[in-house]
Amino acid sequence: MKKVFTLLSLVAFGFSANSQVTVTYKVDVTAYLAAGNTVAANGIRVGGNFTDNGATNANWSPADASCAMTDMGGNIWSIDVTYPSANVGGTQYYKFVNGDWGSNEGTDPANTIASGGCGVDDGSGNINRTLTIPAQNTTVCFVWDACTGCAAGLTEAAISNVLVSPNPVNETATFTFNTNGANEVTVAIYDLTGKVVANAAVSNVNTLDVNTADLNAGSYIYTIQAGENTVTGKLIKK
Repeated sequence: MKKVFTLLSLVAFGFSANSQVTVTYKVDVTAYLAAGNTVAANGIRVGGNFTDNGATNANWSPADASCAMTDMGGNIWSIDVTYPSANVGGTQYYKFVNGDWGSNEGTDPANTIASGGCGVDDGSGNINRTLTIPAQNTTVCFVWDACTGCAAGLTEAAISNVLVSPNPVNETATFTFNTNGANEVTVAIYDLTGKVVANAAVSNVNTLDVNTADLNAGSYIYTIQAGENTVTGKLIKK
């Protein structure tokens, strides 16, 4: 059944001025350790433009206590980052770090963060992961230095590792996601009255292009639906 979003239901998905959204960032360091690396004494950490996006985690300061990840066992490290709802739809740049700068993702020539579509190369040798801040609590889990998702069963959500690029969008928005086994995925874009203005479906792949060329400039809500599971977020049209 198609979901219909009204202004009231948008509030329930995290768009009220007083609500927050939490993103759980996880990284699998199994392959990194197998290559002969060891975890630093102060553990795996994360660096990113968190303060710029309203989070209390320090900006690009992995050595700060607010950027320390927790060892979850099984070579998985995790951290929760909470954003104000006003920052939903913003772009979070980040990378995983072993201890502090100098032992971070993006320095190994074999890394696939940019080429794999989950990050960007800023042209100065810095490879950063990107995430469009979602409208509801989300878990993302990646293998160190790659766009490969963590092993099945390590993420709680049936839809995870959602990336929308570019956002803001001009003509085509590319949605990338993991669905933990779901075959058919539908992406729908709604205007703020709840009307469906664009949609597309795909089977057995984890990427989908949606044509937005005919949409007026402004804010929209997208949904990604796989079976009974739905993830929502904010899309900006230029």
